[in-house]
Amino acid sequence: MDGQPNILLLEADQLSASALTCYGHLFVVTPTIDRLAAEGVVFEDAYCNFPLCAPSRFSMMAGQLASPHRSLGQRRRVCL
Repeated sequence: MDGQPNILLLEADQLSASALTCYGHLFVVTPTIDRLAAEGVVFEDAYCNFPLCAPSRFSMMAGQLASPHRSLGQRRRVCL
C-alpha cells in the first residue's frame, strides 16, 4: 500500500450489531454495511466506556476516559 491508509469511522445511534447481517442476523437485509464489513475490518468485541452517547463518542475520538475531557453528561444548552 502506498502512502497512508484511508480510514473511515462510522458511528450510528441506536444500531445494535445483532441487527446486522454481517453479525449473523437472519432476516434484516443490510447490503451496504455487509459490503463495508467484507472489504474492511469487523470488530467482534467492543467496550463502551460511558453509558451516554456524547461522552462515549468524545472518549473514542480523544482516546481518553470521559473524566479527563470533562464530558460527563448529556447537557443540552438552549439559547433564547
